[in-house]
Amino acid sequence: MRLREKEITDRSEIEDILKREKVCRFAMCDGDTPYVLPTTYGYHNGYMYFHSSKKGRKMEILRENNRVCFVVDTGHELVQGPVETSCKSTIRFKSVIGTGRAKMVDDPEEKRKAMDIIMCSVFGKAEFKYTEEGLRDMAIIRLDIDSLTGKKSGY
Repeated sequence: MRLREKEITDRSEIEDILKREKVCRFAMCDGDTPYVLPTTYGYHNGYMYFHSSKKGRKMEILRENNRVCFVVDTGHELVQGPVETSCKSTIRFKSVIGTGRAKMVDDPEEKRKAMDIIMCSVFGKAEFKYTEEGLRDMAIIRLDIDSLTGKKSGY
């Protein structure tokens, strides 16, 4: 990281951001073209979980190349500098950027647990029921994280 004074080095602060936020931007490589999409997720014990249809561009890309990058950011606040020098304006934020490999979860019990993690993250509770058909027809993607970096500005 170029600006070391902005780096979040405390792993618990990084994990707090990942546990608290609800949307990440999930980036993949479609050949030589970047493809990024915002999606809800759940984070637990060093893994991120996503749910998806089994069909579509995202799934096609991940079958060809399971390497991904993601960003989760929070606390956005514009900070205007002096009017005469707009280059002193900035934004307050915290972010986590990570890389990893997407793995498809096939085991029904692991799918159920992953959905509980996602639903708890998004809705604050995991008291949901899933039909066998629903679990069978959905894709669950587990992101095995290789690297994480955190950055904050204005805190």
